[in-house]
Amino acid sequence: MNIADDIKQKLDIVDVISQYIKLTKSGRNYKAACPFHSEKTASFFVFPEKQSWHCFGACGTGGDIFTFIMKKEGLDFGQVLRLMAEKAHVNLVYKTEQSSQEDHQKQDRLFKLNEVAAEYFHFLLLHDAEAKAARQYADKRGLSSKTVDNFQLGFALNKWEALSEYVAKSGYQIDEMLAVGLVVARETGGSYDRFRNRLIFPIKDIKGRVVGFGGRALDDSLPKYLNSPQTALFDKGSIIYGIDRAQGAIRQKDCVVITEGYMDTITAHQYGFENTVASMGTALTDKQISALRKLSRNIIVALDADEAGLEATTRSINTIDEQIPKDHWMPWSESKTYDELVKYEVQVVEIRDGKDPDEIIRNSPEKWAGLLRESQPIIDFTLKKEIDNINSDSSKDKSAVVSKFLPILSRIDDSIRRAHYVQKLARLLNLDERFVNDALFDLRSREKKYTTAKGSKVLKNYADLAASSRHIEEYCLALLLQYADLKDAGMKLSTNYFEHSENKDILIKWQDCPDANSIMANLDPVIHEYFAYLMSFNKQFPPSLSQNKEEREYALSDCINRLLERYVRNLEIKKKLILSEEKEKGDMEGQLAKLIEHGINESQQLHDIFKNRGSLFSRTKGV
Repeated sequence: MNIADDIKQKLDIVDVISQYIKLTKSGRNYKAACPFHSEKTASFFVFPEKQSWHCFGACGTGGDIFTFIMKKEGLDFGQVLRLMAEKAHVNLVYKTEQSSQEDHQKQDRLFKLNEVAAEYFHFLLLHDAEAKAARQYADKRGLSSKTVDNFQLGFALNKWEALSEYVAKSGYQIDEMLAVGLVVARETGGSYDRFRNRLIFPIKDIKGRVVGFGGRALDDSLPKYLNSPQTALFDKGSIIYGIDRAQGAIRQKDCVVITEGYMDTITAHQYGFENTVASMGTALTDKQISALRKLSRNIIVALDADEAGLEATTRSINTIDEQIPKDHWMPWSESKTYDELVKYEVQVVEIRDGKDPDEIIRNSPEKWAGLLRESQPIIDFTLKKEIDNINSDSSKDKSAVVSKFLPILSRIDDSIRRAHYVQKLARLLNLDERFVNDALFDLRSREKKYTTAKGSKVLKNYADLAASSRHIEEYCLALLLQYADLKDAGMKLSTNYFEHSENKDILIKWQDCPDANSIMANLDPVIHEYFAYLMSFNKQFPPSLSQNKEEREYALSDCINRLLERYVRNLEIKKKLILSEEKEKGDMEGQLAKLIEHGINESQQLHDIFKNRGSLFSRTKGV
């Protein structure tokens, strides 16, 4: 959370705006005559649950607390931030450019520390006599010397302080070793090496920097696999093992295969399946899926065939299914058959006989290639697994399967895709399709009733949209700040598409003068640290962005379209809220007429947005 978010949490937008204009309660929201233009019918609305405001009249503008005060008082963002911080009793402690540079230097030093440790482990594996068992294990698993070098595999001595003593000679301190998780602090004081007598797997980010380590025990020590703890460099929920070596092949093949373990990925690469990566745990996270979808929208999951792997695959349905590119499921998209559409879904490799990918690949690369070709949509996979494990003559078992899958079907927005799975579920269970449809209708009715009782479902959707808004805005600004050749497209970008005032302020200053140094000079010092963060955001970009102008243009266009989509959807949601509340009060004139008169045709706009996104996607694929 940055300082602006902290202030907005402590101040209520209704209280702040009420100091300037008289607000009238309207359902859960408030309305007033717009203070920024003359009007007879109130078209200015404040939404407390979102802490935002919008004028549906002649202005057609909106924003948060900061935007309102800026517009009302004629102040810039920095001035309003200071004013609101005083009201919220928030101390504006900010870092100077020098201190920000010092932080980056400290982070770079930690990366170098990890690299020193990786090189040390690798040297031991290749040359130390104590690493004989580790070398034998690598040989037993069929790893070539080239593969060992490519993945920089290593060995940790069976000593308590061997690593810490070695890196200390390079000038690193214990607190730095603690910061990256190489050592563990003793309760009685001092520390000891985290990894001992283990085969070491350096874990790298997409830029090839070592962020952490995994270690496999070479004796009966537990746990069998030990990973670095959560650190400033290592986030298990977002890191993907092998991504540094796989990214090129993923783009080339336009497909990524996700395995569960280090050895699965390493073996896959050795046998030519270089578009393979591994999750840092049995359950995939939305961060990992989001990162991979930037490289390819075609994802194949190949987890182990044991119960844990199956359970992890099932748990991943919601995470992955929500990441499917929804523009390919829109009713107005080009008419295609289901078989043509499933290539945009996450696929699952069905692994039988209790084997894991590593074993299958070593025994028969051709069989593995065939399994990848035969991968199936994740919902189909889990549905088949569930039905295979029930008594087909048991009504209780059938009811249990239907109950388990109805919530998944309920979340599928596209009616054709949802109908396909209703038909399939009914067919596999030998049920009349009408019964499944009736059960689904009842569930959706209960969900609607529940969300109405607990709070509007529209508001829930609105919150979901807002959750990722900051990241999209940051990514868009980072692209503009990093690449000067995107200037023309960026100059057309409207500040209305940005929800966060600090991002609006930076966009305005960039459009006035797209030069990083000039922007920094014109920004209030209180947001210099945030600006420096945006300038360093390029570390998250795939290297191909700096090499390919067309890919940069696509990335920016995609960002702009997503911002526009969110903006239009938000307006649509807000308008529906108001229309619903006014209708309940019986006010079918006045405000309703005003909203319709000045409203936008959201459906047509969304149609145009997805049509544009579809054409952009097609161009990048050479269609």
